[in-house]
Amino acid sequence: MSVVVGYDGSEISEVAVRFAADEARMRGLDLEVLTAWDQPTVDLGMGAGAAIDPDLSEVVAAQAAELAARGARLARDSGMAASSTAVPGPAAAALVERARTADLVVVSSHGRNAVSDVLLGGVSRQVATHAACPVIVVRDGAPAHSVVVGIDDSPQAARALDFAFDEASRRAWPLRALHAWDVSVIGFDVDASTYPAGGILDDVKDAEARLSAEVLAGHVARYPDVDVEVRLRRGAAAGVLVEASRDAGLLVLGSRGRGGFASLLLGSVSHRVIHRSTCSVAIVH
Repeated sequence: MSVVVGYDGSEISEVAVRFAADEARMRGLDLEVLTAWDQPTVDLGMGAGAAIDPDLSEVVAAQAAELAARGARLARDSGMAASSTAVPGPAAAALVERARTADLVVVSSHGRNAVSDVLLGGVSRQVATHAACPVIVVRDGAPAHSVVVGIDDSPQAARALDFAFDEASRRAWPLRALHAWDVSVIGFDVDASTYPAGGILDDVKDAEARLSAEVLAGHVARYPDVDVEVRLRRGAAAGVLVEASRDAGLLVLGSRGRGGFASLLLGSVSHRVIHRSTCSVAIVH
């Protein structure tokens, strides 16, 4: 069992390697630094297409192997022994394949070409969408020492809560359990004054508070060392979570929340939070 981290030589991927080294050390797992490289091709001309250049492939493979070894040395400098692997193919596909047998995959929020990552969806979003294990998308933000977890009554949120408590316990960080709630809009009026004071708003808020207590039941007893704070916030879940990320060290959420369709591998909330969060994000399937 292992922690796998993607490394491409960029500064943010160096941050991801150091983060992964901490995770592997805390969990007592092996660490693998993975670098992916593209097969170089030559244009055959006259509309004949392109073919793989075997000689150039050897050169590129050797360069990728050295790059992966450099990432492993970074991990060792952080106090964690690591193996290094260089594989051909798209980075996202290689990391998703490794996720089949890994306990955790760590990726940086963007790679060498940050603009391309945003426009094309990026390696981080693809891995978070398709990986079989939890994925942490690392950002190089200001240091903070708390875990925030988004909760509802979905199965994914329950697994995210397990992950968040475990992470907070290992790091000796406080945990903030955040539950976003709202009510359906009446007509075209989205202001809270649409609803009478002391009416449906209070009823819904009370019901959501009871739900939060039910979701947390058992976790507090299993992790008596974790300082837990429960917060209810009215508003769209993505916006509430992104706001909470501003003073968090790690934001944890399920791949899909309440109301997510099974066909959507990564829910809209998770998708938005990955792109907008100011701290590292863990996606738990």
